[in-house]
Amino acid sequence: MTIDKEKYLKKLEHRLELYTGKFMSNSKWTKLFKKLSQHSDIINMCFVKSIWDDNLQEIHIPNPNMYSDIFNDKGIKDVFIGGPFQFKEIEQLVFVKTWTLRRQMRTQNLEPFKYQQDIEKILDIVRQVGKFETHIDNDKLVIYAYK
Repeated sequence: MTIDKEKYLKKLEHRLELYTGKFMSNSKWTKLFKKLSQHSDIINMCFVKSIWDDNLQEIHIPNPNMYSDIFNDKGIKDVFIGGPFQFKEIEQLVFVKTWTLRRQMRTQNLEPFKYQQDIEKILDIVRQVGKFETHIDNDKLVIYAYK
């Protein structure tokens, strides 16, 4: 299936007009993801929210040696569920504080695994890069590209 690039760009432009605030650029995203990559050992769960829908899609923050396998200068090469993203298609980057992984063996439910990450520490890393439009509460850290 071939995508009509002009049609896509027009749809993208129309979609972005719905937002009143734009806070990110390709270079700012690149700086942020490169810095996060340097601290990939403390970032265990990261999601992107697209401008196209309300779904959160998990992305992997790789170590610096693997950075170019996941990112390029205009976007994310692949996400676990939804395919590549251009940076300008990202509405939010979300880091959750805790999450649970359900486990099952055949028909038996096992004790779920519970995970945590330090979103305050992640926010400190983000602030080392520059000024970002963020929101943090007890459950998550959100970095906004658009509002």
